[in-house]
Amino acid sequence: MAGISSDVMFVRWPAQTDLRNRCKRDGVPRLLVVEAGARPPVCNDPFEDWVRAPIARADLDARVRALQNRLDHRQTPTLDSAGTLTFGPHSITVSNVQTELMELFIEHYGEVVYRHELTQRLAERVQRPTRNSLDLHIMRLRRRLLPTDLVIRTAWGRGYVLETEVG
Repeated sequence: MAGISSDVMFVRWPAQTDLRNRCKRDGVPRLLVVEAGARPPVCNDPFEDWVRAPIARADLDARVRALQNRLDHRQTPTLDSAGTLTFGPHSITVSNVQTELMELFIEHYGEVVYRHELTQRLAERVQRPTRNSLDLHIMRLRRRLLPTDLVIRTAWGRGYVLETEVG
């Protein structure tokens, strides 16, 4: 199991029952490795799965990816009053104008934010915003988001969508 890069905790079952309970309480995704002869537990938590050793590497990787995907799909970005945007393990700072736009994107995370809504929000910080000024701010936001797992996609003819980068 060494060498797998993940946020998934590997827990021996039933030997590490206490660790399983702590992970469950803290919302940590976990893969239970069922010891020989032990009955597997009932897993009713979407952040938990189990395998019995020995397991093929491809099967193990698939189980870990499935747990990570469940966790990723429940995450939403946060933005504090100082302009620090946090998503998963990543944090970046954004300008005051970018903060205004990001607040709108986060409110509608995964949904289309229409150009007129963004322009109205931009008007709170910039006098007479133009189509080009909005495009410029979106371009700058896209660059700022590069270190994160977030992207702003164009919804042609409507606006933009903030979503998780699928890689």
